[in-house]
Amino acid sequence: MDNEIVVKQYSVGKILGLWALVTLPMFFIRFVLMPILVPMVSIHPGILYWMLMIVGMIWQFVLSVILLKRELGRLSWANLKKRLWLNHPVHPKTFKVYKLAYLFTIPIILYAFFFESSGLFTFIGEAMNRLFPFMTPKDYADIQNLVSPEFVGDWYLLGIALVSCLFNYLLGEELFFRGILLPQMKGAFGKWDWAMNGVLFAAYHLHKISNIPILLVGSFFYGFLNAKYRSFWPSVIIHGVEAIPLLLAVTAVVLGFL
Repeated sequence: MDNEIVVKQYSVGKILGLWALVTLPMFFIRFVLMPILVPMVSIHPGILYWMLMIVGMIWQFVLSVILLKRELGRLSWANLKKRLWLNHPVHPKTFKVYKLAYLFTIPIILYAFFFESSGLFTFIGEAMNRLFPFMTPKDYADIQNLVSPEFVGDWYLLGIALVSCLFNYLLGEELFFRGILLPQMKGAFGKWDWAMNGVLFAAYHLHKISNIPILLVGSFFYGFLNAKYRSFWPSVIIHGVEAIPLLLAVTAVVLGFL
């Protein structure tokens, strides 16, 4: 196919090793670094946690660039486009551009919104917290707790939110999981590469274990369209829609509307 570049497929060991390289830092931040820093610094714990999570996602970007440099040598747009599937969706049978695939993101977005807003999986998250009480997320780990009058006029929060969205929905999590890993997983997992990618993405969120059940369901869709149509962009659209309510909420908080 014209939109692919030949790079040796990753082994199971390499995939799991790279997964650990981005997962363990998040685990360390949540369970080791935060308990140490919270009593020592004057920064609001929620803001501190958010910024450290962003640092973890920036590390994913740095690791992705290192891997791309080692694999491709010269980071030209042509090489990056083929390696990361930075093209429109391609029909799996005709190998022609298939922009209709973008429409398939709509029902997935609606599905995710329904399940997240309905609370149907809340009991599963609560069960996870009871099974692993030491991993129950702290209040500062819930970004909704930043909805407070004390942040009115603090426009730096919008800057943090913009950087967070950039590395969460494009240059960090998406680049690493759907750009670096997914195109290289077929050799290890065959036609189930997208499913294993979803499992790894959900398991990466060990630092907020109560969210893993719903993340596991949703993350299957993140990789499915990408793998089926050999394009990086469907999951960016599906995942990135989350940025809209986040940015609106932060703006409303800063303006004092909430």
